[in-house]
Amino acid sequence: VDGLSSGAELTWMMFDCTTGEVMAATATYATGPNTYTSNGLTFVSSITSVPAGPECQMLDLPSGWSMFSTYMIADDMDMASILAPIIDNVIIAKDNAGNAYLVEYAFNGVGDLSVGQGYQIKTDAEVSIEICGAYAFPEDNAIDISAGWNMIGYLRTEPAAADAVMADINDAGNLIIAKDYSGNAYLPEYSFNGIGDMNPGEGYQMKTIDTDMLQYLSNDDSYRLSSIETTVNNVSHFNKVVSTDNNMTIVIEDTAWDIVPTEGSEIAAFDKEGKLIGSAIYTSPVSVLTVWGDDAMTASKEAARVSENISFQVWTAGVLTHFTVSDWTEGSSSYAVDAINIASAIETSSSTSIAASLIELVKVVNVLGQEVNMDDVDFKGEVLFQIYSDGTVEKIVR
Repeated sequence: VDGLSSGAELTWMMFDCTTGEVMAATATYATGPNTYTSNGLTFVSSITSVPAGPECQMLDLPSGWSMFSTYMIADDMDMASILAPIIDNVIIAKDNAGNAYLVEYAFNGVGDLSVGQGYQIKTDAEVSIEICGAYAFPEDNAIDISAGWNMIGYLRTEPAAADAVMADINDAGNLIIAKDYSGNAYLPEYSFNGIGDMNPGEGYQMKTIDTDMLQYLSNDDSYRLSSIETTVNNVSHFNKVVSTDNNMTIVIEDTAWDIVPTEGSEIAAFDKEGKLIGSAIYTSPVSVLTVWGDDAMTASKEAARVSENISFQVWTAGVLTHFTVSDWTEGSSSYAVDAINIASAIETSSSTSIAASLIELVKVVNVLGQEVNMDDVDFKGEVLFQIYSDGTVEKIVR
């Protein structure tokens, strides 16, 4: 087609005659239409150059399951074309609707990547891929959010705190949860941020009550500092569980515990075979445990299957014990993809032994209340009192 069609958006460019540089530009209209109109008359009050964005983006993908996104608009956005350089290492890629690109079967149900969307991918090795093209400026590419689950991309060139990025949606009371590919969650209701910063090249799941719109700030603007301290899930007693393409979130407030764990404690979930399927550090006043579901792309069972019952353990003060959730505010002990299960009452299987293990001898005193040394032979035959950390006192005869 020669020339513009009716309703076509007007694109502006600027040329620097001293450097020969061509720059994108935006126009401010005084009066008249801002799209092409036959015989129309438009007055432009100003034209401003737009800072050049990146020409390429490098994506680093871990081995196994992850989520990715891109802020580049390539000449060919077809999923197969984008992943062609790493095709030998790709097993599957999926969009939020579950449409799949299955390399083994040369089946592409995804089609073109969409600006602002995130995608799940499974690779058999750590790989990197470079995507080149035009930059999708964040301020010009608002992301439509559907009610329910979404998979979004990150369009800015620098990281920003998840709670700050999603502040507008959360302030409207619309955000339920956001998760990264490692299962780390941002739960605004509990002021819990396990994601920390959102990063270029990564994808994120988010669940909302109603439809909404996510509008990123431009790269020239800065988000406020995070108002929530990031919880980094660095477990040491239990192993970290390998991510799959599905998980569920378990929320445990301090009020749910019959015996509240101490700082440095860890919580874990197991399937019916006793395989570890989730681990998290205990944090006060709320702990968040991600439980992983089985990977349908393999013949073996890696994690929980749908409706499978889950068991729990807590490691606290060097003592490992089982616990059961006797009551749930929401959900149950059965695995369900993307569920958010909230525990309201916990019963440990050996509460007495745990409590006893946490009690320490503070000091020994005589009948006058004077502290004495138990190794001193001069106190033989005297009545003494052992005082413990829980406030109990035990009478003994030396």
